[in-house]
Amino acid sequence: MQLRQELNLTILFISHDLSVVRHIADRVVIMYLGRIVESAPTDQVFEHPRHPYTQALLEEIPRLDRRRRAFSTIRGEIPSPVNPPGGCHFHPRCPHAFAACSQSRPPLTLAAPGHRVACLLNDGLGRPDQINSMGGTDR
Repeated sequence: MQLRQELNLTILFISHDLSVVRHIADRVVIMYLGRIVESAPTDQVFEHPRHPYTQALLEEIPRLDRRRRAFSTIRGEIPSPVNPPGGCHFHPRCPHAFAACSQSRPPLTLAAPGHRVACLLNDGLGRPDQINSMGGTDR
């Protein structure tokens, strides 16, 4: 971190450990099966995740206030990266998926200043009655 500041470096850090990412990154890009599903400044991703995959990942980060909580995986089988499903790659595992999710690939759109997300629930094409103020769904 000190070298980054002193030498004005840009570092690309790839990790599955989101607690480390939160500590060192200024900006986070979340990918699922090779597609970007969310991109935003670190605080926005961790405080206001907008894609269901990001929400599920963040829900499983170990925290001291949830020590006795059992780890739970995202439901469903991971699709083949060689032959991914059509539409949103995450739709077979998404608890909020609806018909359009399997039919059209959601574009990466601006959901808030500096915060891009590829999810039909966030771009008004989904079921807006189920989107809460955090950008997620109430289900």
